[in-house]
Amino acid sequence: MKLILIKFIVIIFTATLLNSCDSNLKKVHRKQEAKKMWSGIPGDPNILVSDRMAIKDVMNAYAFYWDNSDLENYFGLFTDEAANNMSKERTTERLDYFKSNELQRRHLMANTHFLEQNDSTAYIKQYTLLTSTKSKKELTPISTIVYDVWLIKVDGIWKISKRNMNLDGELDMPIKPK
Repeated sequence: MKLILIKFIVIIFTATLLNSCDSNLKKVHRKQEAKKMWSGIPGDPNILVSDRMAIKDVMNAYAFYWDNSDLENYFGLFTDEAANNMSKERTTERLDYFKSNELQRRHLMANTHFLEQNDSTAYIKQYTLLTSTKSKKELTPISTIVYDVWLIKVDGIWKISKRNMNLDGELDMPIKPK
């Protein structure tokens, strides 16, 4: 009888140990799956959706803040270094020019194509249609734009570290107003 009881205890102990090992193995496997990096191939599901949505949110806010002359929040979308490299005076002059000439700019953000992304950096191309409305009457398409945008995560928040604006056509006014 003692031998049967000992065999039973060994079987229970072994089963518990194996179950515990299997559970730990599953946890490790889940962590490894979560750390898989996006391959850069469109359609690869190894992405962190919350980061993608946050980056899209930054780009939509970029357009909204600019179009509404909200420079404090606009510059807040950039890293400190990137914001310091931008001319706040020239930006203010440009927005004042629009306002004094009754021009309302709208950046219609369309396709966002992710070229690179990991836990802390991303590189995207953002398609945009720039329009202008004069005196709340006349809507004019100005140009399509392809932005090259590099972002980094700073304290858990995505920020623009660099951006290049590539116009498909000419603007209706120079970048620096006269």
